[in-house]
Amino acid sequence: MWKIDAGGPGLGTAGSGDVLAGSITGFAARGLRPEQAAVWGSWCHTRAGDRLTERMGLGFLARDLTRELPAALLEADDLRSSST
Repeated sequence: MWKIDAGGPGLGTAGSGDVLAGSITGFAARGLRPEQAAVWGSWCHTRAGDRLTERMGLGFLARDLTRELPAALLEADDLRSSST
């Protein structure tokens, strides 16, 4: 079981779930096992929401999440690299 203790009410915006599904699907398309794709996609989606909340507060749109995903992915890669 995995649990992500991040994210917030900003992720309740219309279309946010579609962005999450796309994020997971993108990782699956890159060859990750379904469990890995779900964890990585969920973490990046949540982190993108947190990053937007830090900058904008509430009121961002799903398209803002989409634009923030690459930065969240780079952040995840940096965390992974520093832990090895």
